[in-house]
Amino acid sequence: MGRTATLAADGAAPQVAQESSDADGPGDSTGGPHDDTSDTGDGSGDGTSRRGRVVLIALAAVVVVLGIAYGVAFAVAGDSLARGATVAGIEVGGMTPEEAEATLTEQLPGVVDQPIHLTVGEGETTYEIVPSAAGLTVDVPATVAEIPGGSANPLSLFQALLGAGETDPVASVDRTALEAALAEVAAQADTEPVNGAVAFDGGQVVTSEPQVGQGVNIEATSEQLEAAFFGDRSTLPIGDIPLVIDEIQPAISAEEVQRAVTEFAEPAMAAPVTVVAGEQSVELPPELIGQALTLTPDDAGTLQPALDGAALAEVARDLLAEVGQEGRDATVTIENGAPVVVPAEMGQGIAPDALSAAVLPVLTEQGDARQAAVELAEVDPELTTEAAEQLGVTEVVAEFTTRFPHADYRNVNIGTAAERIDNTLILPGDEFSLNGIVGERTEANGFTSGTIINGGRLEESLGGGVSQVATTTFHAAFLAGLDDIEHWPHSIYFDRYPIGQEATVAWGSKDMRFGNDTPYGVVVDTSFTASTPGNQGTLTVRIWSTEHYRVETSVSERSNYTSPQTIYDTSDNCQAQGGSQGFDITSYRQVWAPDGTLVKDEADPWTYNPNHRVICGSDPGQGNGNGNDD
Repeated sequence: MGRTATLAADGAAPQVAQESSDADGPGDSTGGPHDDTSDTGDGSGDGTSRRGRVVLIALAAVVVVLGIAYGVAFAVAGDSLARGATVAGIEVGGMTPEEAEATLTEQLPGVVDQPIHLTVGEGETTYEIVPSAAGLTVDVPATVAEIPGGSANPLSLFQALLGAGETDPVASVDRTALEAALAEVAAQADTEPVNGAVAFDGGQVVTSEPQVGQGVNIEATSEQLEAAFFGDRSTLPIGDIPLVIDEIQPAISAEEVQRAVTEFAEPAMAAPVTVVAGEQSVELPPELIGQALTLTPDDAGTLQPALDGAALAEVARDLLAEVGQEGRDATVTIENGAPVVVPAEMGQGIAPDALSAAVLPVLTEQGDARQAAVELAEVDPELTTEAAEQLGVTEVVAEFTTRFPHADYRNVNIGTAAERIDNTLILPGDEFSLNGIVGERTEANGFTSGTIINGGRLEESLGGGVSQVATTTFHAAFLAGLDDIEHWPHSIYFDRYPIGQEATVAWGSKDMRFGNDTPYGVVVDTSFTASTPGNQGTLTVRIWSTEHYRVETSVSERSNYTSPQTIYDTSDNCQAQGGSQGFDITSYRQVWAPDGTLVKDEADPWTYNPNHRVICGSDPGQGNGNGNDD
């Protein structure tokens, strides 16, 4: 029921009129007919209501149409991916997501896992990585999710109805594995910078220019690979990717090299330095100083000079011996059939540290200022008396004797060589060299002409017979179990030597060397008896030490015999000789350590050439020489 208030004209209180709720009752106070559709009081309600109903009906119709369309789309597309869809060229359209994942998992590696070539410069150098091995793979489920269709999502469903084209694979990057793969490439591609350098050769200054190094920038190269492997700049095939290379500057520049040359190196080599010790002095020439002088970089990139006093003292040993008094090392000799320690003697000389400290500061001086004042000090021997006494030279551990026919040259040459090596002390770890001890076979060195072998022929030459000393010494050391460093059996066999276990020497080409691989000292002791007409000479070599090895030796049977040639020679220096066969043979040696361990098991094959028969006469022929044997 509605109510209407009316204000009286005289200002009395308003009267309230009752309004019938019956449709057929009396009219309201205005006298107008009743309209049960009007409640706004503004006369507009009728049109608005109609429009609202129209809108609702239209929306309902759209929903119905969309629902029908969605139902049709779902009926048509179902759960399949859009037709025509491809991934890296692989057809997956019309497949279910599960089928597409299986297909891509099987086929994608053959397409996207091809080797990537990492290039340096213009591509002249390449390094290869396989994507999957470098942490670059494809996330197959995520890739399938990017393809239209295959879900109830309306937008994806309607996109599927329209069809689809190429979908880029979704990359999965293991950055740790990628950087590890690039680190392996960097280990090959990186080059260290080369510092500029200053050195000395024969008293001359030698320089080398600095060179810039290169290093792979792993982080930047990783970013390039990620962008190329289905990132912002991806293409198939991926092909060549340039390595990002950083230059690495050397610590020593060309300018620093020039400064060091001008300020130090050239003045240092300009003149000798006079070393003064009291009233004595000696000049050290630049070519000797340069052998011990270096320029090395400091942390500031500056070349700093250094002089190795020990190296300088060694190369200038003969000159420095004129200053002070040379000492003497202890040694062990065999006297009257027993080892005797000869005591060391202290020397007076220039200590290496004092030498370098005095010489280095004056290398940049001129004239009389190039003097280095030093004080003489006691110089310890390299082998002290106490050390010699502890070497364990106590007994004969092996010996061997050979005999030789009479010849004056043999007495001279064998006797001289035997005397030179007598009482040679070989410290543990050192080696014996017959050529090094005996020296070149010249008249000035005490040798005379004798018979040698040259290309299977006997001929006259200086030093003939020294191989008798080589053989005797070698076989004694061989029986002692010492280390066989170098030996050469004769080219033809002489029956006065132990077959397959003998040695020859030739100056400049063949030496006989063995090493002391025991913890004790070794002394070579020789006993020589000259030959006389009708009597053979003898040479005995004894190896003194402490017994350390147990040794067994043997030789094989002779085999592969070869026949000698007959040679006719009409030359003035022809020497007739009888022939003998050549053959093959193998020498064996087994050596056991004190604990019973087999430490050497040697098989040394050798081929002796035939000893050609030489007839001094007509129809000459000539053998081919391949080296001299003393």
